[in-house]
Amino acid sequence: MTLNPQNLPSDRDARTLIRLYADAQRTIIMQVEAAVRSGRMMTARLRRLQLSAVLAYLDQIGAETDPLARQLVAQAHADGAALANTDIVRLGAQTGPVTESTFAAVNQEAVQTATDALIGRLDAARQTVGRTVDDVFRRQGLQQTARALLGTEGSVPTASRRMARQLASHGQTAFVDSAGRQWSLGRYSEMAVRTTTRQAVVAGQVNRLASHGINLVEVSAHASPCKICAPMEGRLIDLTGQMTEYRGQPVSSDTPLPPFHPNCRHTIYGISVLAGQARDQLAETAI
Repeated sequence: MTLNPQNLPSDRDARTLIRLYADAQRTIIMQVEAAVRSGRMMTARLRRLQLSAVLAYLDQIGAETDPLARQLVAQAHADGAALANTDIVRLGAQTGPVTESTFAAVNQEAVQTATDALIGRLDAARQTVGRTVDDVFRRQGLQQTARALLGTEGSVPTASRRMARQLASHGQTAFVDSAGRQWSLGRYSEMAVRTTTRQAVVAGQVNRLASHGINLVEVSAHASPCKICAPMEGRLIDLTGQMTEYRGQPVSSDTPLPPFHPNCRHTIYGISVLAGQARDQLAETAI
């Protein structure tokens, strides 16, 4: 069966993981809204109890999703190797200087690196959400205390509705990027999962192609590419950094491989087989 690079088994697994974090965001919003509506945020003890409930839920999500993240990255890397096998057959490439045992070791290292990156991102997002909720509870506690002193306890329902609207529209901040944009837990998790998955797919492609001495690759082309990817589509890239031209077309040796941005869906295709010393170099520089 021929794999579709835009609908791989790992893509389906990624959707499962993304859905869990989207559900988690909704649950946390409901937890925080219920705590705010209770009007019982004036003491540090009560705030700690409410926060502990949210943090316990975040820990539960981590325990549930981290094993899924490990499976996802391994599947994504396997998907990449399977895509590369299609190119290997098409090009009639023979096994290169990398033995299967060495190939397996390289794969294991690449999978572990990508897994650590994804789990680290998701863990950091959960911790940031916990700090954000703590800040929300602290601010709400100060507001409720002030209202009580001023004799305006009746404004709690209005305040909680305002807080609920804010949470619904912005979610819990899990990450602030260099442009100052805030990412909710659901959106940040989706970006991290999709980006890391595509990185693992491409790493699987490169490693398998390298094991057969295939050094020249082409960036895939899609319908309606974004302005970042459009100039990259169809570009030839030499994995060894030696070639500058192939059959009259320019070859880049310093262009990064996809993904080119968060949520990028591009992959690569094997184009040409090397021989001799260049094959050895390619084997040494495989991801």
